[in-house]
Amino acid sequence: MKSVTMVSWEFDPFFTRGGVAYAVRRLADQLTGLGIETRVLMPGWVDTPCAHSLSPLLNLISLKMPAGISSAPRATQCSEFCRAAVTAFEEMSDSSESDAVIAHGDGGAMFIVMRNGKPSRVPSVFWLHGLYDPPISDFTKEQRRILPSQSLLASVVMMADIVVTSMGILKDAREVEWPDGLKELQKALIKASAENRVLTVESMGCLPEVWKNAENKFNPSSNLETLKNMSSPYVLFPSRPTITKGFGIFTSIAERLQADNIACVAVGPPAPDARLQNPSPNDLVHWLPWLGQEELPVVMNNATCTVLPSISEGFGLTAAESITLGVPTLYHQVGGHHGLQERPNGLPITLTTSERAHLYRLMSDLSATYSWATWTRHEKSLQSVIDKCIEAVRSMTYRKKVPFAPTENPYIATPPIEEEQWGNKLLRRIRNS
Repeated sequence: MKSVTMVSWEFDPFFTRGGVAYAVRRLADQLTGLGIETRVLMPGWVDTPCAHSLSPLLNLISLKMPAGISSAPRATQCSEFCRAAVTAFEEMSDSSESDAVIAHGDGGAMFIVMRNGKPSRVPSVFWLHGLYDPPISDFTKEQRRILPSQSLLASVVMMADIVVTSMGILKDAREVEWPDGLKELQKALIKASAENRVLTVESMGCLPEVWKNAENKFNPSSNLETLKNMSSPYVLFPSRPTITKGFGIFTSIAERLQADNIACVAVGPPAPDARLQNPSPNDLVHWLPWLGQEELPVVMNNATCTVLPSISEGFGLTAAESITLGVPTLYHQVGGHHGLQERPNGLPITLTTSERAHLYRLMSDLSATYSWATWTRHEKSLQSVIDKCIEAVRSMTYRKKVPFAPTENPYIATPPIEEEQWGNKLLRRIRNS
């Protein structure tokens, strides 16, 4: 394989910074490291920043978006981006055909749907990063007409030559009853697996071989100065504070832990999101500003533990990073987190099949209406899950009370097993197809 084209709504560090953006960037780095020319088609909201730190084999292509599209629903924005990507891909194929085309997440899913039925020797790969499935009502009549299902994600899973997901997502699809809003996706995944169209990869295979700041020295003028003044041990929510990552559960934990003198710390989002305003008192959580790559490992390593009570996880990259840094990491056994079983420093919060099913119902409701109110409707019925998280945090905190002493980080990320790296696994699968 000499070249691939990727279609992605996000790419770190451009435009957004989040799990999907980071994962796409890491995959691109792995592919170029294998000598594969990698083109990434992205929405052109702004001029692409200077790419001096990127591999010469990585070509970022910013596609012009229609005027005024930024105010449209996300599904419409992504569909217009995918329409532009189809045109760009076909034009590029006239001069240099790719050996594979990879569409990432719900932002790139419509690309495969729009290309369905067109003659092509290029295998299509759909990377299922998460279970957010935009409401079908957000699509136009024309867009709904070309979907073979009432679900965008189910449609693209049906159409793709290769579907990439985690072992944990497949495990939950086989063991847990998914709600009506996710039922078609569940059936499509099980069918794709039976047809040998699914490639499973795990979060550890996405991590870099060495952290950029392996020594991780504390900078006295950084955003972390406030942590030195804490009189109590703290636990950290290291993900972007979204409901799907379990931030609602984390605030419930924080409220109950006030009497235990255990501080709950979270990293604020890179940009405000009015949909996620928490009506609870702001002093429940100690907020840090959005942190740089050199700062987050310091906060992780000085926490009693990190807490990741996710509602859903495509792969679980944040938990994998925390575990690899040597930090005690509490996480829900759901979705991609299943792949962290038996990892040193990984401390799974075991959930019953019924509790996992309830989390999937909440995830389905969040796909329809992503708001704090949606979370609060489920909060009472998830008390058993919240109780488990609280007891796990208390157990870790009483066992290990460490003062904040940010000197040097003794942990350096362990290189992932080469054969488990995403780029290598994808390359082998395409060669054997």
